[in-house]
Amino acid sequence: MARGIAWLATLGVPLAGALYLLGWAWNVEMLRPGVAGIPMTPETGIAMIFGGAALGLRLRRRPSRHQEPAATACALVMLAIGAVSLLRDLTGWDAGAEALMLRLLDEHASALPRPSPLSAICMTLLGVALALPERGRCVQLRDTLVVLSLVTSALGLNGLLMGPLLMVGTLPFLAERSMGLPTALTLLLLAVGTLCARPGLGLMSRITRDSLGGFLARRLVPVVLIGPSLVGMVLMLLHDARAINLEAKLPIFATIVSAGGAALVLLSARALDLIEAYRQQATSALESSEARYRGLLETTPAPLLTVDARGLLRFVNTEAERVFGYPREELLGREVEVLVPEGLFGGRSLDTGLGERAIHGRRKDGSPLSLEVRLSPVSGPEGPSVLAVVRDVTERERHLASVQRAREEAELQRSQVQALLDHTPVGIVFVAADGGGLVANPVAEQLLGRPLEGVTLEMTGDSPFVLTADGKPVHRTDVPIVRALLTGQLVGPEEFLILHPDGSRLPVLMTAAPVFGPGGKVRGVVSTAQDVTTRHELDRLREEYVSLISHDLRNPLHTISLRVGLLRRALRERNLEREESMTESIQRSVAWMSSMIEELLEGARLESQRETPRREPRDLARFLEGVLEQDVAPDVRERFHLEVQGSLPPVWVDATRLERVVVNLMTNAAKYSPGGQPITVRAQLQPGQVVVSVTDLGPGLSPADAAHVFDKYYRTRKSGAADAKGLGLGLYISRLIIEAHGGRIWVESEPGRGSTFSFSLPVAPPGATPLPPQVPNGQDPAAGDGSAVSA
Repeated sequence: MARGIAWLATLGVPLAGALYLLGWAWNVEMLRPGVAGIPMTPETGIAMIFGGAALGLRLRRRPSRHQEPAATACALVMLAIGAVSLLRDLTGWDAGAEALMLRLLDEHASALPRPSPLSAICMTLLGVALALPERGRCVQLRDTLVVLSLVTSALGLNGLLMGPLLMVGTLPFLAERSMGLPTALTLLLLAVGTLCARPGLGLMSRITRDSLGGFLARRLVPVVLIGPSLVGMVLMLLHDARAINLEAKLPIFATIVSAGGAALVLLSARALDLIEAYRQQATSALESSEARYRGLLETTPAPLLTVDARGLLRFVNTEAERVFGYPREELLGREVEVLVPEGLFGGRSLDTGLGERAIHGRRKDGSPLSLEVRLSPVSGPEGPSVLAVVRDVTERERHLASVQRAREEAELQRSQVQALLDHTPVGIVFVAADGGGLVANPVAEQLLGRPLEGVTLEMTGDSPFVLTADGKPVHRTDVPIVRALLTGQLVGPEEFLILHPDGSRLPVLMTAAPVFGPGGKVRGVVSTAQDVTTRHELDRLREEYVSLISHDLRNPLHTISLRVGLLRRALRERNLEREESMTESIQRSVAWMSSMIEELLEGARLESQRETPRREPRDLARFLEGVLEQDVAPDVRERFHLEVQGSLPPVWVDATRLERVVVNLMTNAAKYSPGGQPITVRAQLQPGQVVVSVTDLGPGLSPADAAHVFDKYYRTRKSGAADAKGLGLGLYISRLIIEAHGGRIWVESEPGRGSTFSFSLPVAPPGATPLPPQVPNGQDPAAGDGSAVSA
């Protein structure tokens, strides 16, 4: 609105001056006010044109390089016209301005009136005000000059309007030297426009600002400035129209001014009441907002500190009390160094270098804190301060340190595992669940005879370089690593031949085990391959050794046994009993040596797995009865009791080898059981298998003996003289025979309470898929604690 008034003055003032100047030039009868006064003279019209131009140049938003000098020049022209007119009124000296005006007007006017002294004063003051620059103290001086001009023009206007109210006639203020009505209004408009040209500077900034003073000024100043003049103009028009007489003009004027003032006061009071209501509402909203803000600060999970420019604590929330261990009353007003010894700002000022950084704090008990702080500048009535948002990262630092230690330990373990994989004599291959990501150690690539980097695992077709032990092609789904990946189960160990690019074949023993993730899903498979060339060589040497024993030892022993028999007969014929007993001892030793050689041969044959048991269906109950009748000495046969629980189905067994197992168990039971104590042989049917057990009441076995009693060449720690000549192969061979039948053998024993040796045999015929062998009472045969031991 202020700039609109300024633009109105910029356009209206030069237009009024130009109209009056044209009226003088063309000798047109001009409109004159209803009261006496000097009409606008040509000099005043020219001053108005230049004054409006100066004001217009000041209002442009995009000033050019010549705008300021042009505005100053126009203002100086107006100042010169006003100063010359004022000098002529004061001293009577004419500088030739009147003659110049007559020459310019082409002598149409015989005589020109001189401008009013009030007009000259206003033009001088406004010329100086428009010529001053808009900076520093010049703004205050400009406002002072404009206000003086405004008062002077108002004086002239009120003199025209108020003079007739006080006396009879129409004599204006200063008699015939008062300014005319158009001149007074035009100068008033120019003065007001000059003030409104810059609403944000000087006196207008107080009127236009959004404050209570500005609010009252915008409502009171226009009314006080224009109201009496408007009232006087209305009364003068009413008096000229004979609506009121002379005596009534002054009381009416006083009454209207009093009523208008009272109305103005009431309106201002109402406006102040509205402002007060708005202020109370804003205050209530501010208090509510402040309460919410304080509640937010108090309940935030991060410690908050407010520190002023001197480093003093001004606010501490509840979380900061908890973290630092200080009550709030001990912290407010103290230096921030009590919490952060190094200082919160790190030697920087409040307006530079603020942000997030790591600091070290200290609790009340002296314990250190690892902190992160974010600083944000805050402005307030007490001056600039800083809001510090603190995070306690002590636990995070500890966690990061533990993570770093765990990473270093994992890296060490990874290095150890990598060294183990690189230098272990076993080939190791890992493949991901999708068949990609194949990783192998150098030994695996050496065994396979080809690099595996970038190779993916294929699932279909025959494998080009994996053959069976007898040299036949292997389908990829039968390779252990593929089978474990498809089934998710442990596969192997199984023997295969690896075909190298040069045509050579390498025997390897392969196993594969799935690797499970946290959810039980197969993440991949680890497969191992071991070169068994050396083992095959050892098997060959063992076979040669067995052949050596078979041909080179058994034949001499047979000859010795035959010759000792002949010698014994000759000694008996000669009645040499002492010598005959000696030959009998030799014959027993030869028989014992022959049995040991037979055990060695049998163990070698079973270990090589080159001889398949000749299995045929047998009635197990009758088989056990036959063993008791044929293989147990008559003097101990009465100690054995056979128990068959229910009917037993036929069992596919190699009768000769199974007889050796049963005889071995019965002989051991009779040997270690005290004389006269019963021995129970029990046979019972379980799901998919038949279990035979031999129970004695002997001294029993310790857990250490029970864990290894089926090992090769193992003899118990309490072996007596009765079995001193044994090799420890009886139970070992029994284990091999039972395993060759697809069963298991184990012992249940406690020291001092006897022992129970048991073995299981599958019911299914050879070639069928039997159920997994079961252990009585659900015990784990691999426990190794003496209660249930498996081969």
